[in-house]
Amino acid sequence: MAEVTKIDGRIARGRRTRAAIVTALLDLIAGGEVSPGAKQIAERANVSLRSVYQHFDDVEGLYEDASARIFDLVLSMSEEIDPDAPLEERVTAFAESRTAALEALAPFNRATRLLEQSSPTIRRNREAIRQWGRDRLSRIFAPELAKAPDQVRQPLVDAIDALSSSDAWEHLRTSGSTVEAGRQAIEVGTAAMLASVEGRPGWVS
Repeated sequence: MAEVTKIDGRIARGRRTRAAIVTALLDLIAGGEVSPGAKQIAERANVSLRSVYQHFDDVEGLYEDASARIFDLVLSMSEEIDPDAPLEERVTAFAESRTAALEALAPFNRATRLLEQSSPTIRRNREAIRQWGRDRLSRIFAPELAKAPDQVRQPLVDAIDALSSSDAWEHLRTSGSTVEAGRQAIEVGTAAMLASVEGRPGWVS
């Protein structure tokens, strides 16, 4: 029994160390380090450099865990929006939740945008998040999309997705827009695009 407890304790410590290493990587990126090295990560996690290499054979494994953590964060910040609610309410809720996620994840998006060129793991995970976002907006605005002509439906999804993407958010923020101004751009733009399907002028809250 004592041996089992010892093994269980070792496993738990290993999991804590692994989680601390991933947290250190994300903290460094959030602080502006686009591609922190193993030594920086070890120092931030308060573990030995050897521990970093013990838990992660290569940078792909580390970034895979980090990407999964980021995806969990996106999910936690994106509450369900009832597609049967009034359109105005859905657009506002969509803009607010997307803005919160985009602003929180901005440092990580900058880092992964550079790193995905050489990392299949990061490319795969970024695409998974993008697809999840597209599927989510398609569910939220399903009633309006169902009314759109077949040749318009997909371009409409593409347009809303582009407007509320991390690339568009980066452009807005680096061009001087405040978080609130960026949120309004997403809300007004989404409303205007969906208004044509509803057969009425665009509106703002």
